[in-house]
Amino acid sequence: MAQQIVSTMEVSTIAPAIQPLDQLYIFRKPAAVSEFLEIYPFLGPLLREAHSQIWEYFGPYPNVTLEVVADPEVHGLVKIFGYIVTQLAPAEAGKRLQQFDRKWFLPRISRTKGLLNFDVEFR
Repeated sequence: MAQQIVSTMEVSTIAPAIQPLDQLYIFRKPAAVSEFLEIYPFLGPLLREAHSQIWEYFGPYPNVTLEVVADPEVHGLVKIFGYIVTQLAPAEAGKRLQQFDRKWFLPRISRTKGLLNFDVEFR
């Protein structure tokens, strides 16, 4: 009778292509975020680019939470939101988000196919 060797190494439930993203972003409901990013892999490179741009507007090591949400304007549409967690005053955070949108995000909006957006979240 052959002996079967079973590895006790823990296996990540996050696909390898997504793993770098889980080091840049906090996944709210990780299974839902991972599944969404596996279905729409074109968002991965865009999210990697976005993270470095968020640094420019919100400072180094920003906490950004990814969450899959239902679009309230389109029944049945879900998208992923990047919530930039900040302690800035609301007016300043809004100003920086507008700058991020105008200078970086909006020129790339077609690459998102309507499935990615960013907002601020206050602590």
